[in-house]
Amino acid sequence: MKNLLLILILTFLTFNNANAASSTGEATQYRVTMKKVELCRDSTCTTPILVGERNMQADIAAADAGVTVGNFSSTAGIPGGTYTHIRITISRSIQITGSVVVGSGACFTDGGSDNVVNNLLPTAATAAVSTPMYLSDEDGYKVGTGDTSASNINIDYTTPKYAASMSVSGDNAVMIYKLKSPFTRLIKAPLIKIAFNTQNALGCEDTTADVMWIEEPFVSISIQ
Repeated sequence: MKNLLLILILTFLTFNNANAASSTGEATQYRVTMKKVELCRDSTCTTPILVGERNMQADIAAADAGVTVGNFSSTAGIPGGTYTHIRITISRSIQITGSVVVGSGACFTDGGSDNVVNNLLPTAATAAVSTPMYLSDEDGYKVGTGDTSASNINIDYTTPKYAASMSVSGDNAVMIYKLKSPFTRLIKAPLIKIAFNTQNALGCEDTTADVMWIEEPFVSISIQ
């Protein structure tokens, strides 16, 4: 019986920002809460096959992430057929540690709790510590404060880099990913191959003060 390693595709966010004083950087911790994994026969995922559903935390930036998430659910019960996409549901709350170099300066996650669903993370820290962060609402945010009083920084999930589609609502974020090639479930247990990294999983803007947000990590997945 093969365990479902698909959970490593837990990646998520995309953002569009035209500011020149912004950059991305590495998240050395990216701890998400998995909620549901489904296989899909097309990009709309209108008739999904439930693979597993439970709350499980996993740090996908960790070297042993595959071991941690491998027990999320067994793939033994996947019905026969061909699948082209996978749908992942996670909590909007993600525990993150990391930094971003912007010009001659740098931004650091500061351990504060001021990043909520409608406010980015303002920080003046000089070292990165573990911080609760959120996949923010689609909106325009102000440089310096990260609130919605201006539209200098635009969070937008309509064109993710690695997911086929993404939506954020309530307590959850839902992503649909296209497999590298269609997977047909026959007799043989699936072999899962995943590649991902969190090298550019944080964003920062520092025109007047440091403001940080979650970025989308690289994700690639195949099932054989």
